[in-house]
Amino acid sequence: MADRTAVLAVGVVAGFAIGLSFGGGTPAAPEVAAPTAPATPTALVSTGTPERDAGLPPQVVRRVAATGRLRVGVFGDSFGNGVWSAMYRLLPPGEGYDVLQFSKEATGFTRYYRLDLTQRAREQVRAEPIDVAVICFGANDLNPMWKGNDVYPLLGPEWRRIVGERVDAFVKEVRATGAVVYWVGLPVVRDATMDTQLQQLDALFADHMRRLGVPFLDSRATSLDPTGHYNAHLADPKSGKLQLVRESDGLHMNGIGYARLVTPLAARVRVYDARVRRAAGRPAPAPTGTPRS
Repeated sequence: MADRTAVLAVGVVAGFAIGLSFGGGTPAAPEVAAPTAPATPTALVSTGTPERDAGLPPQVVRRVAATGRLRVGVFGDSFGNGVWSAMYRLLPPGEGYDVLQFSKEATGFTRYYRLDLTQRAREQVRAEPIDVAVICFGANDLNPMWKGNDVYPLLGPEWRRIVGERVDAFVKEVRATGAVVYWVGLPVVRDATMDTQLQQLDALFADHMRRLGVPFLDSRATSLDPTGHYNAHLADPKSGKLQLVRESDGLHMNGIGYARLVTPLAARVRVYDARVRRAAGRPAPAPTGTPRS
């Protein structure tokens, strides 16, 4: 079977800084509401450290021992596409990583009438077993849901129950091959009403990840400006110079922005990779060149 990361490399180089759209539609009300006053930030903390605290799954150790590669599957919507692109650059093939794009734009847990994410994940990991799963969803889920004549309002009790059950089932599937799982929360967005709703949705995701023992990585804190608001330009953590980190839609990050969000996650994956490689007796390949920027 061909190495998917090699096939996708051209697309990464060509499309890393291009805005990624959600796409698609639904019979629900529009996803972007009219602007209102700035939302109050919600603090969501990272939970769990399975890459340090848990025993190593034997199937992961066996795969790395056999191939010398750590396989990272990235799941999500268009934000997931951006996370995949950044992770691919931060965990390059030459250092023993295969970062696989399992994300698909215009998908979400309220859109199973279009695509059942749980079934899709089951098929994906059966075809290509993974050692690490990175998940980033939510931007397409700000919709009510229907069942027959019943309408479940956005973020209402029944809506939360259905979404929560789907999230739990999805995580179960991506864990099926022994993968350690990380959930990447959404950054602040420009539209204040949408931002407030996404904070509530991320709080729901974070609660479920806490119950499942999955680290929830707070992207919000990393995407706010010093005043605690949305800003398309943020200071570079190293130089302090302002950088454009957002696309013009006020929703998505650009390539620099996604790298800003997931650089700490890539470091955590490297910690886990080192543990697995020690157990497998397969040291990481020596870097063959300068890191890609």
